[in-house]
Amino acid sequence: MKAMIRSKLLLAGALALVVIAGCSSTATPPGSQVETGLKGGAVVLSVPPMDVTGSSGSFASLKSEADTTALPKRLMAYRVKPANLTKSAFEARARKLGLTGATEDLGASFQVVGPSASYEVDKFTGSFDYTTNALEKQAQPLRRLLSDGEYRQRAEAFLNSAGLMEEAAEFRDVNRGNVVHNYENGQWVAQPYMVEVRFSHKPLNGIAFDKGVGPKIVVQFGEDGQILGAMSVWRNVQPFAEYSLKSPQEALTAVRNGEAAFFDVGRQDSGVVKEISLSYMNEPRGYNQQYVLPEYLLDGVASGGRSFGVVTRAIPDALLRVDPSLTGPPAVAPLSTGKK
Repeated sequence: MKAMIRSKLLLAGALALVVIAGCSSTATPPGSQVETGLKGGAVVLSVPPMDVTGSSGSFASLKSEADTTALPKRLMAYRVKPANLTKSAFEARARKLGLTGATEDLGASFQVVGPSASYEVDKFTGSFDYTTNALEKQAQPLRRLLSDGEYRQRAEAFLNSAGLMEEAAEFRDVNRGNVVHNYENGQWVAQPYMVEVRFSHKPLNGIAFDKGVGPKIVVQFGEDGQILGAMSVWRNVQPFAEYSLKSPQEALTAVRNGEAAFFDVGRQDSGVVKEISLSYMNEPRGYNQQYVLPEYLLDGVASGGRSFGVVTRAIPDALLRVDPSLTGPPAVAPLSTGKK
């Protein structure tokens, strides 16, 4: 089940779930605010609507067998640090990639297009997309593959030399799952046409922060270790304030009431929750995410023995303000009149 949920989480543009390792409470960093209750003047946090990606299911019956004794009752909320990318800083990075063409201001991002590659960076988050022409044409199985260690070494060297590595990033894995199927000797054979080296965000005080659609940095390789491209969905954060959490029982009630994102849950399904955990969540690139907050992840078994997963909010509803406008990018100017 964990492997199935993890594969969904890491696809760009799709929210998914992964069961997180055990959680522990965090100490309040110097200079941060402490939430002392709604009546004590706690800051109400603006959040986008709950993502509805996943199955359009619901539970007619849901019980829990999860051990929640180790779950914290309070966690730190983090504020997103804007990248505040300037045109000159963008062009300096573009030159490191060998791109010296004219910079286009697309409003929310800067972009440069060269004869063999393009490079675009989101102004607010610093998330980037570097694409070579070779990547767009890559479709044939790779004839020569490198070792995982060689791919990792080349990826780290590329990101560091281009100024694209983030201080809070850590190596995650080498992904050989991008495959094409060829019929050989009477059977279908899966062969990779691209290899990815993936980096995720380091945990925030022991709580995972590599779920949702990242944060992640990916370097893509083609034949004989040739770099085809790289991309990131990234937000740097800073401590904001410590908040009390809903209890696991309150989280279960929210799920029963449909206040959650469901995965592999049928309509009016029945289920048993086997594990409840916490994770910080990253929104898709293009969202005006202001805060990085913990959310509950529920992993269990539905009718027929089918595994399911659910995400629901961990911060009490009274301390959240849902703002649909946050599903779009921050307001920036000027807007480009050029073509991408």
